[in-house]
Amino acid sequence: MTNSSKGYTLVELLVAMMLSGIALSMVAKDFSHTVHQRKDMEQVAEAQQAVGAVLTFVTQELRQAGACLPTLGKFVALEGTDNGDRDTLTLRIGMTNQDSIVCVRTVSTSAAMSGSSVIEVQDASGFEAGLNIYLTRMGGQGATFKISSVSDNAITIEGSLDADYLAGSGVYAVEERTYAIDSSGSTPILTVSIDGGDPEPMAKGVTVFNVRYQLDPCPPCDLIDLPADNSEWRTVREVELTVAAETSSPLQNGQVHVVRESSNIKPRNLI
Repeated sequence: MTNSSKGYTLVELLVAMMLSGIALSMVAKDFSHTVHQRKDMEQVAEAQQAVGAVLTFVTQELRQAGACLPTLGKFVALEGTDNGDRDTLTLRIGMTNQDSIVCVRTVSTSAAMSGSSVIEVQDASGFEAGLNIYLTRMGGQGATFKISSVSDNAITIEGSLDADYLAGSGVYAVEERTYAIDSSGSTPILTVSIDGGDPEPMAKGVTVFNVRYQLDPCPPCDLIDLPADNSEWRTVREVELTVAAETSSPLQNGQVHVVRESSNIKPRNLI
């Protein structure tokens, strides 16, 4: 008679455990790589979305700059500062009635003297407390004021008028937007300030907001970093906008990925 035994020997068990450990290690490594790769893709996509959103939104605003606002005189629809790759850009757009899409503007019906705060107008429809108005006067001059209250045929401003405004002065509802990069935190953020209010976050991770301007006459069609004065601002015919955003942390290769795009925009109301 011969003896027989069932099961595995200790050596066989050790070999099986070793092979299983190697297989699990490979699976874990592959899983970790997949997770990090997916995280990298998400970060790159976020940077691409930030750049795309900024270019799309600011392009739309630039094309509307100056709409429903004075085309003559000394009104300036664009302003800005040159800070290298982190410029600021201010746009002024006339407001429209949401239902009729008609420009919100009117004219004064009597003289409004310096120091007063009430402007009698032909029709105050569309004007509301809290909005800004641009008020014109002789010689193409003008100034911006904030509305405190409105009646059918009168607009009351906060503070007082800076000069005498004759009957027939133009009154325009205007919205002002200023774009700038806030670098005070660990991650730079492109912000937008409306009518001089507190900056609101618009796009996270934006490291470049570079604006250049093409002036009339063209040729020579050179792009400059910043118009020298208001007279040059009124000759802007094209804007080159470059935006870049970076991933919030380094990718698997240890590098921060940067997405950078440029666009040329012609503000149609200024041409």
